[in-house]
Amino acid sequence: MSKSHRAEAFGETESGYLWCLHCERAYKENEYRVVWEHGDEFQMCHYEDCDGSTVMDGWAWETFRENNTDLPIEPELDKVYPLYPKSDTP
Repeated sequence: MSKSHRAEAFGETESGYLWCLHCERAYKENEYRVVWEHGDEFQMCHYEDCDGSTVMDGWAWETFRENNTDLPIEPELDKVYPLYPKSDTP
């Protein structure tokens, strides 16, 4: 299997997981969806209900965790990990 477009652009992740900016869920780096549009291949977020791109919207899980150190080292699949956690204050 050839490298993903994201891995070609940024290198492979240390964790093996990506976090999607669109749906805020994590998935295994090599488990993206392929969508063809106008003869071009686009590698998209693993989740069918998401329109996030692996290249533009996929963040390395370890990068996402840098400011969210309470998150697990290995993410739970299909769980939402918000970029901005809900505040306890109104």
